[in-house]
Amino acid sequence: MTRRDVLLRLRRLALDWAAPAAILVIGIVNVGQHPHSVEYPGPPARHLAFLAVAVAGLGVRRRAPLLAPCLTIVVVTWWTTFWPVGTQGPFEGFLLMVGAAYSLGTIHERRKLAIGAGVLGAWFVLGLAVGLVGGRAGDVVPMAVWLAVGFGVGYFVSRRAEQARQAWEVTRVLAAEQERQTARAIEDERARIARELHDVVAHGLSVIVVQAGAERRSLHGAKVDEASIDAALGSIERAGREALVDLRRLLGLLRRTDEPVALSPQPGLAQLDDLLSSVREAGLQVEVEVSGDRSALPPGLDLTAYRIVQEALTNVLKHANARCVRVCVAFERNHLDLVVSDDGSAGPRDGLAGTGSGHGLIGMRERVNVFGGTISAGADGGGWTVHARLPATAAGVG
Repeated sequence: MTRRDVLLRLRRLALDWAAPAAILVIGIVNVGQHPHSVEYPGPPARHLAFLAVAVAGLGVRRRAPLLAPCLTIVVVTWWTTFWPVGTQGPFEGFLLMVGAAYSLGTIHERRKLAIGAGVLGAWFVLGLAVGLVGGRAGDVVPMAVWLAVGFGVGYFVSRRAEQARQAWEVTRVLAAEQERQTARAIEDERARIARELHDVVAHGLSVIVVQAGAERRSLHGAKVDEASIDAALGSIERAGREALVDLRRLLGLLRRTDEPVALSPQPGLAQLDDLLSSVREAGLQVEVEVSGDRSALPPGLDLTAYRIVQEALTNVLKHANARCVRVCVAFERNHLDLVVSDDGSAGPRDGLAGTGSGHGLIGMRERVNVFGGTISAGADGGGWTVHARLPATAAGVG
């Protein structure tokens, strides 16, 4: 049992026994102040025994929602018979009856609730008949009102508590489902990234293997130290082939088996114009600003930059209601800056602000994390801006 479970159990016990314990204290004080008197005829021990049993019935009402309050009613009725007919019973007896009415009202099962209401009504009617209710003139109506109020308060309080519990349970289930969906989205995006990086690296290694093999064969007959060059290039070829096999084995764990292995290079920022043309065809005005030298950009980083711009533009088309979008690509010495901003609505879109059903930012964040970069997205003036910064010499660390 965890500490939280222990605290919850202690809290429940405190709530269950707070009112019964208060009634017990009141009864002990009253009996102690009026021993062997008209207010408490007979030996004090008898009154304390009845009081203790009746209080215990209220204390265990959660375990026996119908039987425990009925036990309290029976004990209080029996206890009241020790007072002369026409005299008022103990005040704590009245409190116990109201508490029993409240407990019966908290029953959720309709059949038991109806039985409890019937027991309470029958007690009141029989009590009138034998003189247990209305010991003094004017006591009947107040007693009926207090019993009805106790029963009604118990009914409505328990229903509100049940509604709150159900609402909390629904919230917990929805939160758990949201976490599962987010985890699935991250897993799918990582698998997609792994597939694309696999294609990028596999293409490069394939080129190395082919070139090394061709170079080794072309050197035969040349006036060079063929043995050493042949050995060196052979070693390169073997290492390249082994690396390619290991890479496919490792990243293959993240690939879907029904997808073919592609050795052609993935798109990069060199294809940015084609991407922007498709956005223009969709009706958006596009402004582009590219600065710096892109020649030293590693292929994997080039692919990641392209996908970030592509995802940001996709969200603009889907959710922004924008007329114009601006794309800025800055090739700095130590980092690559990507900024996509629009003049559309500034509200959350496609998961970019952590709401909604989409996972746009999840995919971009996963890609950026592979290269140790940063990304932010949010409202900027009247539109929305996505800003990603990637180390220009980053090597994937996925």
